[in-house]
Amino acid sequence: MSNFFTITALKNLKQTGSLFRSSRTLANKLVEPLDGNKDLVVIELGAGDGIITKQILSKIGMNSYLHSFEINLSFVPILNTINDKRLTIHNTCVSNLATIFSENKVDFVVSCLPLANIEHTFKKQLIEDVKFILKDNGSLIQYQYSKKDLEFLKNNFTDTSTTLCIKNIPPAFIYNCKN
Repeated sequence: MSNFFTITALKNLKQTGSLFRSSRTLANKLVEPLDGNKDLVVIELGAGDGIITKQILSKIGMNSYLHSFEINLSFVPILNTINDKRLTIHNTCVSNLATIFSENKVDFVVSCLPLANIEHTFKKQLIEDVKFILKDNGSLIQYQYSKKDLEFLKNNFTDTSTTLCIKNIPPAFIYNCKN
């Protein structure tokens, strides 16, 4: 499966952000803040081939919901093979977040989007939309390969903590940003 990810990534590296899929260690670290004992609504941005999707589903409770967004049509058929009633796949741009979730707030947004590759105006709107859909005390969990956008995230959230996952190619910074 990782060869498929690399081949797909080579076709649009700016969109995928990496030639390599996320490691299982990174996926586990991303889902640590999710409380499986609560009914949660979780959004995943940039689901790729589903490695993090599966970890989210293994962590959240049976009455929780996961909405995974993936714009790359090559990955969507793979995501559609995940048979779980809690999962909804959205093959649409993340610019539709505020519209789709205008009436229902969410607990967590787990973002695999390569912020460093996203144009500033779009990135600013995306973060505003994420803040709009998050419940009070909700969190954006974002990983990146550099600290380029750390100050940007700190300026947009009340509390932002950073951890490093070295067991990933390349190593990744994980930001937990509280609304």
